[in-house]
Amino acid sequence: MGKTFGVAFLLALFGAMTPGPVWALVIGQVLAQGIMAAVFILIGHALLEGMIVAGFRVGLSQALGVPKVRGIVALVGGGVLVWMGADILRHAGQMTLHGTAVAPLAWYALVLAGMGVSLANPYFTGWWATVGTGQVAALGIKSSREFLVFWIGHELGDIVWYMLMAVVLVVGRGWLTDEAYHGLMYVCGAAIGVLGVAFVGVGVWSARAKGKA
Repeated sequence: MGKTFGVAFLLALFGAMTPGPVWALVIGQVLAQGIMAAVFILIGHALLEGMIVAGFRVGLSQALGVPKVRGIVALVGGGVLVWMGADILRHAGQMTLHGTAVAPLAWYALVLAGMGVSLANPYFTGWWATVGTGQVAALGIKSSREFLVFWIGHELGDIVWYMLMAVVLVVGRGWLTDEAYHGLMYVCGAAIGVLGVAFVGVGVWSARAKGKA
């Protein structure tokens, strides 16, 4: 359980550090109306990912129980992680924390926006179709409890980063400079790449294991 939680948490944390639609939405709404905006956005994001993880439990658990299937999925997910890590390292020096406040949204609109911008982002759907599925495969997650721990770990990774950013924006915008952020992104990219290589290794080992294809 600890391993499942740890991997889910770290990958979500590193992934959340990469600018995207949710990241932009959080910054814009926090600048417009404060920290609670981030809370409602993350609730919407978590609800969507909860449905995805529940779908894994219902439809993919049996297939992922086959060693060769787990191996193939872990290989694909690991490969995408390696690509993501390399992409982050390539663009880390160009990323910025600057944002512009926008019109504030009501709490229910923030929840829906948290779901909507995630679902509309091809990076998000591609991540869950490859890396997310690869995590489940590599970790051998099968029971409802394991899927719940996986989901909780993943959401906490998102929460830690986005709430940190919300606090920084509200109480000390000058504390985290773009230069410091660049350094953080280099660490993030390297860590994701290392995890990707590890997943590829798990995939190779599982694909060679005996079992029904």
